[in-house]
Amino acid sequence: MNQIMVNIKSRRSRRDFLDRTIPDEIIKEIIEIGCYAPSALNKQPWKFIVITNKDCIKRLSAIVKGIATNITKFLPILKLFKPALGDPQAVSAIKKTISSDTDTVFYNAPLLILIVSDKKEPYAGKDCALASQNMMLYANSIGISTCYIGRADFLGMSRVAKDIIGLPPDHTIQSAIVFGYAPQSTDGSIIPKRRIDNIINWIR
Repeated sequence: MNQIMVNIKSRRSRRDFLDRTIPDEIIKEIIEIGCYAPSALNKQPWKFIVITNKDCIKRLSAIVKGIATNITKFLPILKLFKPALGDPQAVSAIKKTISSDTDTVFYNAPLLILIVSDKKEPYAGKDCALASQNMMLYANSIGISTCYIGRADFLGMSRVAKDIIGLPPDHTIQSAIVFGYAPQSTDGSIIPKRRIDNIINWIR
């Protein structure tokens, strides 16, 4: 099997990490490979906020949990304005975030990278998602596990969080990824089934 395909198929989202730091040089490599993603008009709109301070990551996790708690209180009203919040899986994910005293947001990872961009860039969300995939695949190829954290979007709702990470007022968080060395697992050797039938409309 082609090695790129092997890498893609072996990547997993991991939520348990060893207490082991990732060397700065490797972090720089991860960011560099992210910058090689395609971007609309080659604008490369991404900026990277790299957080290795564990206390900082814990503070951000607590902020996300606090916002998630408030969202669950007002779900009946909020889902009228944002229907996605009425999805049972979304509700379950939000409730899971606040269900434990442990870090159910960033999973005690030693590295959190936020990819941010100027709000005025219309394609930045797609561009930053492409950069995220590059970063996660490269990390997987060198034995570092990752997890894409959707709930980190909540940080954009907190002035305190934005001050902590130094987010400029005209920027928004597009992606959040945690990185770390995970305990040994055989997950990567088991290729999960993916739905292929009924998802292709092939126009010849």
